[in-house]
Amino acid sequence: MHNWDYKPVVARFELCRLIARLDLPLGIGETQAWEEYIVRAHNPRFVKVSRQTTTRDLAKLCTECRDLLKNYVLSAATSIALTSDIWSSNAKEDYIYVVAHYVNADWELQKKVIGLRLIEVSHFGENIASRIAAVVEEYGLIDKIFSVTLDNASSNARAINTLTPMFAGYLSLDPTPVPDNPGNHNYSLVHQHCACHVINLIVKSGLKRLKPYTEDFSELQLIS
Repeated sequence: MHNWDYKPVVARFELCRLIARLDLPLGIGETQAWEEYIVRAHNPRFVKVSRQTTTRDLAKLCTECRDLLKNYVLSAATSIALTSDIWSSNAKEDYIYVVAHYVNADWELQKKVIGLRLIEVSHFGENIASRIAAVVEEYGLIDKIFSVTLDNASSNARAINTLTPMFAGYLSLDPTPVPDNPGNHNYSLVHQHCACHVINLIVKSGLKRLKPYTEDFSELQLIS
């Protein structure tokens, strides 16, 4: 047993982790309700933390975590498969995320989110490709990518066409000319289509075809 020593720096660090994990407001640390909760239940020496301080602490924490993750992935992975998609936040802003999948030295499958970036432009293939490429370049993984999985959107197909020459260095193979079109080349990058998205499209198509019959059943139920 030893005496516990309150450290404001540690408290600020853990507040940042809590905000990041639960998507809490940046100003929660300066609210009266938060102060009363901590002071009464945990530590009477707690001092409010302004949102400006929290913003700076979060930026520092993000940089530190990214550097740790970068070093970890670089040292642990030799072959990486990427997955990526776009989703909208509660604030109606679109974000693109990039996830690295690889097997470490202990033959354990790893999955690390290496990028989550605002995509404030149209979701054209070139824009998607540039965001993914920027994340991969930041982590120094250009020569370790052998597969990219995206959903079936036409813009993603164009994104793959842009990314493929960039990621072709993994197998150290020169591109081979396409017989019917000497100006184009085939590369070794594997483009995977998201299985869940494919199944979703199939089910939607099937339900659309069945709609006239399901409507008939609904009418029969109303009659009965």
